[in-house]
Amino acid sequence: MIKRSIVLISTLFIVNANALDINSAVNLALKNNNELKQKYYEYDEAKENIELNKSGFKPKLDLSYAYTDRSKARDESLKRDSSASAVLSYNLFNGFSDYNLVKSAKYSAKASNLTLFAFKEDIVYNTKTAYIEFLNKRKNKDTYEVAYKLFKKQYEDSKNRFEQGLIAKNDLLDIQVKMLDAKQNLTRAISDLKIARYELSNILGGIDLQKQTIEELDDNIAIEKDSYKVEFLDNRSEIKALKMNIKSIDSKVDSTKGDFLPSIDASLSYNKYGDDSMPKDLEPDDQKVAQVQLKWNLYDGGIKYSTIDINRLKMRQVKEQLQKTKLDIKLQYQKAKSDLEVALLNYDSAKLALVQAKENYKIVNDKYSEGIVKPTDLTDANYLLTNAKQKYFQAYYDKFLAVAKLDRVFEQSLK
Repeated sequence: MIKRSIVLISTLFIVNANALDINSAVNLALKNNNELKQKYYEYDEAKENIELNKSGFKPKLDLSYAYTDRSKARDESLKRDSSASAVLSYNLFNGFSDYNLVKSAKYSAKASNLTLFAFKEDIVYNTKTAYIEFLNKRKNKDTYEVAYKLFKKQYEDSKNRFEQGLIAKNDLLDIQVKMLDAKQNLTRAISDLKIARYELSNILGGIDLQKQTIEELDDNIAIEKDSYKVEFLDNRSEIKALKMNIKSIDSKVDSTKGDFLPSIDASLSYNKYGDDSMPKDLEPDDQKVAQVQLKWNLYDGGIKYSTIDINRLKMRQVKEQLQKTKLDIKLQYQKAKSDLEVALLNYDSAKLALVQAKENYKIVNDKYSEGIVKPTDLTDANYLLTNAKQKYFQAYYDKFLAVAKLDRVFEQSLK
């Protein structure tokens, strides 16, 4: 396994105005990413839903006032009358439905919080990937730029030799074609680099990276095979969130079962009747009423049974999703582990191949200067060097991508 070494997220948000490293890029993403902000709002909504369901445990107070104007009444005293009332009510028992709804909301909020944590891990991983891909595209552009310059220099030199009659025209044309091909590769690499910069900018919240110096990675990956353990995979927040969702649905089932029991409500009301223009002997007396009401629904058309069945089916769906998620996470681990092993092996071979390609180009170039080898030998050496550079940098950055993937699998970035 691999010790976490790509990012160590600081608790402080410090970004140099003119330089951006992978640590500060992650911090920027965690602060500015629009999708992450949306997840925070979803979590706040889940928490507010707890308070909404807690309202069932609190008393209710209702005020009402009614005024009637009977303009056509013969009796002047009956033309206007009014009434006002205040009712304080409280639910004493409803089959524990409110209790279970609050319980369900709490489980749902915990699931939302775990989902938020998982999404933050995704943001960290996606930021690392976008950052590393940008660096790779930048190296790719530099590689093609050097290759084009070498072809251009060789073409100018070969053109002089052709004019002197030292080389054949087909050799000159071969070099020109390869020079133009290198120019096309450079144009494509410049475009790919621009797109990579936009992708990195988007995940950071749309900041302008044109004036930012995006720093290289420090090649310092320490290998510790005991840093990650397979049994830790069951602690992934996605798994915990699904388990919370199952508990939330189960509590909803219990809440619906409570509807089979009677409900008991207590209320205290004060009613005042009359209008100032009405004679006192005609006004109804003010009333103070205390009431306890018992309700018991014996049949509702099967709504409660259907609601229970629907929630149980939802629970089964989530349980299947849970099992699928566990399998997916184990597959992620196997892929990440395999990617790292391949990246390390490829890096060692690519590093050796680059050394040899550089040495080969130097030897062929020296011989070409002395007129010992053909121009095509030098172009072949240039192609070989360019290809070796690309594979070297790809292998170099693949190491960091593999470690980032392992960090995501084991949720190590935010711990």
